[in-house]
Amino acid sequence: MAADYRDVEAAPPKLLDRCLRLLIPPAAREAVLGDLWERYRSPLQYASEGIRVVPYVVTSRARRTSSIPIVGLQIFSLFACLGGFEPDRADAPVANALRAGLPALLALAGLILRSIYRQPETPARRGILDAVTAAIIVVLSQLAISGLQSAGMIGPGWTLSPSIYVLGILALPVLCIIGTVEGKDGDIRPPPATTLDSLISDYQAFTRGVEIRNWVEMGALTIIIIGSGYFLIRFKPPILPVGVSFVTGYVVILAYLALRGWTKAIPSNASLPAARETYQAELVRQNKIRRLMWWFWFVPLFAGLLTNLLMLGITKGDIVRLVAGMITLPMLGFFIIALNRIRTRNVAAKVAELGAIPA
Repeated sequence: MAADYRDVEAAPPKLLDRCLRLLIPPAAREAVLGDLWERYRSPLQYASEGIRVVPYVVTSRARRTSSIPIVGLQIFSLFACLGGFEPDRADAPVANALRAGLPALLALAGLILRSIYRQPETPARRGILDAVTAAIIVVLSQLAISGLQSAGMIGPGWTLSPSIYVLGILALPVLCIIGTVEGKDGDIRPPPATTLDSLISDYQAFTRGVEIRNWVEMGALTIIIIGSGYFLIRFKPPILPVGVSFVTGYVVILAYLALRGWTKAIPSNASLPAARETYQAELVRQNKIRRLMWWFWFVPLFAGLLTNLLMLGITKGDIVRLVAGMITLPMLGFFIIALNRIRTRNVAAKVAELGAIPA
């Protein structure tokens, strides 16, 4: 139906059809337009039906391409790295939460829209484009705010400070890592393995995915190490000793991934049971590494929430910060646990799929 719907005699105006085409996510575009063309009676009827169906298609696509854990970790990363949890200075005209909240929400909206309207792509490409998208939106939002301040339409203090720009760069590698999460609709995946040759081909694709993810994570770690080191040396924050310990931890994890993060090769003369056992063992081992890495990536955020919300709330008697810390710390942990559960469930399904291959 979708392949030949343009052959019908009665067709909507090209401009109207192109406008509606842009609003419909690519994954559902041909099928939805095919149905609309079949029911075409007039431009008004076509436009009204199209406008009514677009929100349902977009919402359905959002549920398939996004998840609460992913969105939660994205907004946590953006808001924290843009200084949203930092304590306010006494002379600050605008609270840090407000300064960080606007660009963080705009960047999150951009990431969600990108997930809805993106074409099928590999996890690594998705992660890189997610980070680039967020960076562009944050920069554009700051340019727009600067323009409004220059025009006298809003007061001063809404733009991010230079130190926050440096800290904000650290959100990009984290967003890139979040974007490489496997198992979302639109990933490029090989068909299920059924023979020794297809199993080895599938394993090679798995190995390439692990290699790409490791290089992405090692690149992200390198950026964080350099950015954190510069931030600590340049601005000398009160938590300098803690920051140095985190940078040391980053170096250790980087070395571990470089030495132990790769998959074990399947011998060329391996039998199907041996190849299957290697594949299953590597799936489980890599999942354990990934589960630990998810906690590792957000250890600095946990420390920041503990310091800037809970401890500051207790020492200064700030009930708002104390309550915020009591809510956000468990929430961040919940998102990581939920994400690890999703991944573990997918890995278990893959292990079971391999176990069902006849020997």
